[in-house]
Amino acid sequence: MTDDLTDGPEPVAVIGMACRVPGAADLARFWDNLVAGRSARTELNREHLLRAGVPAEQVDDPDFVPVGYLLDDVENFDAALFGMTPREAALADPQHRLFLELCHAALEHAGWDPARHSGDIGVYGGRGMETYRWQHIHANRAVMAVTDHTTIGNGNHADTFTTLASYHLNLRGPSVGVYTACSTSLVAVHTAAEALRAGECDMALAGGVSIELPADRGYLHREGAADSADGHCRPFDAAASGVVAGSGGGVVLLKRLADAVDDGDHVYAVVLGNAVNNDGAAKVGFTASGVAGQAAAIANALATAGVDPRTVTYVEASATGSPLGDAIEVEALTSVYGRGRADRQWCALGSVKSNIGHLSQGAGVVGLIKTALALDHGLLPASLGFTAPNPALDLAATPFYVNAALAGWEPGTTPRRAAVSSFGIGGTNAHVVLQQAPARTSPARAGSSTGGPEILTVSARTATARDTAAVRLADHLATAVDLDLADVAHTLRVGRAEHPYRTADRATGPADAVTALRDPQRRLSAVAAAPPQVVLLFGDQAAVPAGLGLYAAEPAFTEAVDRCAAATGRDVRELLSDPLLAPFIVGFATARLWQSWGVRPATMLGHSAGEYVAATLAGVFDLPDALRLVALHGRLQRVAAADAAYTVSASAEKLVALLPPQASIVAVDGPASCVVTGPVELLERLTEPSGRKIGTRRLRTVHPSPPAVTDAMVAELTAAVVAARPSAPSSPYLSCRTGLPVTADQTRDPAYWAGLLREAVLFGPAIATALTGGATVFLECGPGRRLAGLAQMQAPRDGIPPLHSLPAATDATATDPADDLVTCYAAAGRLWAHGVPLTFRGTGRRVALPGYPYERTRHWIDPDPPAAALPPVTGTATTAAAAAAGPVTGGTVAAGGDTAAPEVAAVLAPIWSSLLGIERIRPDDDFFAIGGTSLTAVQLVAQVRVSFGVRLSMRLIFDAPTLAAMARTIEQRRAAKV
Repeated sequence: MTDDLTDGPEPVAVIGMACRVPGAADLARFWDNLVAGRSARTELNREHLLRAGVPAEQVDDPDFVPVGYLLDDVENFDAALFGMTPREAALADPQHRLFLELCHAALEHAGWDPARHSGDIGVYGGRGMETYRWQHIHANRAVMAVTDHTTIGNGNHADTFTTLASYHLNLRGPSVGVYTACSTSLVAVHTAAEALRAGECDMALAGGVSIELPADRGYLHREGAADSADGHCRPFDAAASGVVAGSGGGVVLLKRLADAVDDGDHVYAVVLGNAVNNDGAAKVGFTASGVAGQAAAIANALATAGVDPRTVTYVEASATGSPLGDAIEVEALTSVYGRGRADRQWCALGSVKSNIGHLSQGAGVVGLIKTALALDHGLLPASLGFTAPNPALDLAATPFYVNAALAGWEPGTTPRRAAVSSFGIGGTNAHVVLQQAPARTSPARAGSSTGGPEILTVSARTATARDTAAVRLADHLATAVDLDLADVAHTLRVGRAEHPYRTADRATGPADAVTALRDPQRRLSAVAAAPPQVVLLFGDQAAVPAGLGLYAAEPAFTEAVDRCAAATGRDVRELLSDPLLAPFIVGFATARLWQSWGVRPATMLGHSAGEYVAATLAGVFDLPDALRLVALHGRLQRVAAADAAYTVSASAEKLVALLPPQASIVAVDGPASCVVTGPVELLERLTEPSGRKIGTRRLRTVHPSPPAVTDAMVAELTAAVVAARPSAPSSPYLSCRTGLPVTADQTRDPAYWAGLLREAVLFGPAIATALTGGATVFLECGPGRRLAGLAQMQAPRDGIPPLHSLPAATDATATDPADDLVTCYAAAGRLWAHGVPLTFRGTGRRVALPGYPYERTRHWIDPDPPAAALPPVTGTATTAAAAAAGPVTGGTVAAGGDTAAPEVAAVLAPIWSSLLGIERIRPDDDFFAIGGTSLTAVQLVAQVRVSFGVRLSMRLIFDAPTLAAMARTIEQRRAAKV
């Protein structure tokens, strides 16, 4: 099989797809329906039709066809996800809303978050008629009374169809509307592909939608009309009599193939060639099809692709489903694909219209999506409703046969190739030649090998959506046996927007991931508000676990450890078992790992000799000098080691009065926790003046006895520090000698460092200092959780619990190389869940995963009932607004906040509600913060004038934007008029 993509124009990859069509709310369901051969045709019973307002005489007409291809959730939309107010969403054409959602879904399907994409993403598309505006918005007198035409136009004009998507998704590439009737969306694909080849953008969304309003009322068939006489769409069949309109559409995400391969994208199909033209006047009439024009577009696309037509083995036809239209299309196809060939019926023919009806402006791209999925899966779905060929087609004499049953699709001497046609009323023809994607290669992994622990990040705008997304991902992983968990984790990290409600789930394999995602107790869930400040903690004596998986898995960790080994000239394994140097090395390497993931600590804090780690990271010491000082400090500490050291549950102030002269406080670890050295028999019997025994616990760690630290020891350490030539810190950290931020004078003073041998460690006071900086998360770098436990004593109960990066050497699983990975990744997940910006480790390929679980609610404006005329709009505009249909049922002032001018606020609140679609308004709500714009402010000024007889300038609106402040301003201006 040859796969030469070097000839012809630059190939364009289809890397993401999304659709909502009759019978399928998403892409996965659409493919399932195609494979199963399901039709989305809906029979409408008489009772339904009468309730929908269809006159009885029409329902009973023998030519009435009670059928529809219906789209669910047309009235519903997840407005908040896209930053739209309820009123803004209700005023927007549902086609605009659907297209916006599909663009978002296509990006998610491809695994691309626009916020992380440095290039330009273009948008190309079109939609159906502007029915909603005229039959709903303009037919609601109450809404029209409080809404200006510019605001209505923003959500309904054809001009804003693609630009609204670009705005709400923050896409900076070209944003171009395409309007060529039924060929609109395939022409959009053509235009987007050409823009990519021209370098106008780096990725491009292309597609179209059409929503029939009303859609559930059937239709009256008239002889010679384009719609089906029996409500069935049977392309190429002898009984075909036309099409049935449906609602829905689709969007594809396109990218230059070379870029897609480099970026690890999943390529579903490759666009080899594409062409667009118009019939001109060479046909019977404006709405008729033209053989010559269609044939020219087909030939141009094939010539551009540079492929032999004989290698194209499937054509997704435009297919009007009528005897004349199908005959014209087959004639045009045959004139190109059959030219100079005697063999017959080697190319399958089909149409998605047989499954979902005719989606008008959305038809072409949905046909392309069907074909791309078929190329990707190697299956040809059946074209439904075909029993016998239309004799006028003479298929036996053409290269084509109708694919009437699901069939396997194996490549031959060339890759699988297909073509998609779409021909619009008015004569604009489009033809696109596709090829199956090249074989996908696995990237080199910058992290753990396949099967190692991974952190799966899921977020959403609400807690409910977050939990739904987690369960949907679990369900997907439970059935998608070919997915690599590293690719899943990578896609979630780089290809999803980061919303405030988050969960991070650590997993050691696909089965474990399914369990974790389904179990709320295992999920590391939190709300990411303002990111907390991170404080790194470093110990000085914790033993290193025998199995250190981070060294093998994480390049930043590996590089830091190797630097230490090079500086000492020792073997890594030997170095990590050195009780003096290992705590420093692992703490240093762990901090470097966190920094490589994007953690920028607000400050750092070391316990005793752990301060050398903080100082080295802050640039006070070069690494080789720091290692020599740590080794010397540790050796001297052991020479002066006390007979015993105890943790004592009492404050330093209390202990000063209670301790015998032979005992010394060597560390203040918390408000009621100190480390004391001295005689065992005295410390174990330590009591308060009342006689109550004070709690003590003997420590295994080595602590110096201050009286045993000689002047010679201090002089030796001082000389070593002088030789190291310490610098001022380049980043902040806290002194464990003072409990305060370290100063440049201190770090450059050798006596300061020598004092670490003799003076008490003020770790607890330093923790208290760190907490004065606001929301804080302490992160222990190094083995174990002792320092995190000490920090927990002072951390707020409602705050983030201190975290640790590695298991302790004494943990039961500490010898498992994967255990430290699990511990470290879990800490990373918790940080991310709480809003700390992280760029997690690893690389991978982007894979298709379940998209965002949209929380759609009704955002809809109903027309006024025809039989119940509303009273004339007199009096205040808010009276009219209160009658508006849709999500707003009235405006009330919620309790709380500033309630100045309550009578004015009570009238003003419904005005805000009518303009913004928010029912409950708080006195301290800011008009612009809850969705108001300059346009709605103009309407607000007009409504205030009608309701209160007061003229407010735009400046006053901006200066007094809260409900309470605005009410006061209105009251003041009313009083000034009296």
